[in-house]
Amino acid sequence: MVFVLLPVSLLLAVLLLIPQMFGDFFAYQIGLYLIYGIAAQGIGYLWGKTGILPLGQALFFGVAAYAAALTLRDIEGLSAQLGVAVVVMAAISLLAFGLATLIFKGRSESGPYFSLITLALVMIAEQIANTASGLTGGFNGLSGFSSIGGLDPYSTFYYLIVGCTVLVSAALLVLNRLPVNLVVKGVADNEPRLQLLGFATHRIKGAAFAFSAVIAALAGGLFASHQGIVTPTSTGFGLSAELVILAAIGGRFHVLGPLFGAVLVGLASAELRDIFPYWEIVMALGFIVVVLKAPGGLAELIEHIVCRFWTPSMRGQAPRLNAPSPRAARVPAPLVFEDVKLQIGVVRILNGITFETPTEGIVSIIGPNGAGKTSALNTITGNLGVTEGHIRLGSTAIENRGPHAALGDGIGRKLQVPSVFFTMSVAENLTLAMLAGRAGPRDLFRKSTFGWQSDALLRVLANPNLTLQEDLEKMAGSLPQGHRQFLEFAMTTASEPTLLLLDEPCAGLSPSETAIMTQLVQEFQRKSGGLVIVIEHDMSIVEAISDKVVVLHQGQVLAFDSYEKVRADPQVVSVYAGATK
Repeated sequence: MVFVLLPVSLLLAVLLLIPQMFGDFFAYQIGLYLIYGIAAQGIGYLWGKTGILPLGQALFFGVAAYAAALTLRDIEGLSAQLGVAVVVMAAISLLAFGLATLIFKGRSESGPYFSLITLALVMIAEQIANTASGLTGGFNGLSGFSSIGGLDPYSTFYYLIVGCTVLVSAALLVLNRLPVNLVVKGVADNEPRLQLLGFATHRIKGAAFAFSAVIAALAGGLFASHQGIVTPTSTGFGLSAELVILAAIGGRFHVLGPLFGAVLVGLASAELRDIFPYWEIVMALGFIVVVLKAPGGLAELIEHIVCRFWTPSMRGQAPRLNAPSPRAARVPAPLVFEDVKLQIGVVRILNGITFETPTEGIVSIIGPNGAGKTSALNTITGNLGVTEGHIRLGSTAIENRGPHAALGDGIGRKLQVPSVFFTMSVAENLTLAMLAGRAGPRDLFRKSTFGWQSDALLRVLANPNLTLQEDLEKMAGSLPQGHRQFLEFAMTTASEPTLLLLDEPCAGLSPSETAIMTQLVQEFQRKSGGLVIVIEHDMSIVEAISDKVVVLHQGQVLAFDSYEKVRADPQVVSVYAGATK
């Protein structure tokens, strides 16, 4: 809790001292900067965690400001006014969630489109605010309302702003210490892997955007009471751009960074405005320098300086708990391809694949490069949709649905190139894997969830030939290729899938590491009693582990039988010869 209480206490103490040391008018100025800082914190959360840049946060800021102004003007009673505020914030959160979910559904790389759409919306909102004079007061703005609770904007209202600033900061700091933080960070780090772990990333983005919108709306409501007037600029692109700049300069990766940026830029602008006619150019140049030289903002620079003298200890390990069973019931079942065809543009990748696997065992898929092996796995997990045909796991049709739905059907996948969360520690990677298919919404907000471990994960960690246990605090991006292979295998099997897809799991491994990996694969299949499908080029591995072998050639099944019979098939011999390490 020290990582929450210490910064929040220091922030509260500093803000409470400002009126005493510098007077009410200076506190009034700081109050305005803090309001902008709160809105910028919402941008920092969305941009810093998910990598999504919103260019239209003034839409929510301005709508809430106008709603607050109308409420304070037309509705009597503090409780009624607060009730309206709750309704407005709920409506804004639903609007933001629906908008982001719609934009990102079925698309992993829609960040630029999202930014442009939010930009267009805020420009529309500003135009409406300028023209709907009967509701908004038009160009002159909406005024003639009192502050909420009758607080004096030049004295007592400052303390309400301080309270909201501290509460928002504390909430963001607490979220940083909970499992949900890893899920949101995973979007920017490795969205395809997060989807294969069963997380619907379009909904995660929607929830993050909704949260940032609510923070912007809170700031907008405070702004109306603080200024006593709301104009169309409160919904405009100019304010949206300014909030992005505040988050960037202060530090989008740090909770207090946007606040720091807002106060610093606000004070600098106030000073330069009176003494230098080109002050805006100076501020723009300062922004460019910070973005180029310190992408993490000034807060990151301060953090580096502090860490030279004091290195905070890592989060202590949560008590180990037996992970709950996967939420969706999983029963081993055969995998069935029925005349599956896949065509992208004019290129035919799969040309009528048909086969049915056993319910359990290890099935290897072999074939020359370009035979369609990885594409076949992509159709199983939903990364590629089939053009014709059907794919079933038991009686469940699994073709043409999103990758995030694969784990719910009991399908886990390890990719050809190790796919892990590079900016997270090994321990955080494994925690995310343990959440996969198990965690409900409440579990994401419980620190005890950090302690979840499954039998499958414990078996890998306990393997004396692996160093994952010793590497827990290392960043996954710093691990050598072989260690990443084992880390991804541990992550994939931690969720205990009934169908495990492995795409060249031994690629890049030494002969000794290859022996360890094949042992892990066989042990997982034996313990789980499920089905493992392996793409492999090394015939010695295929011979050692396979119950059945599928040979693909030019997108078709050339042979499907035991290794001995496939090896003796004249057609297979004529088109394919495998290598050994």
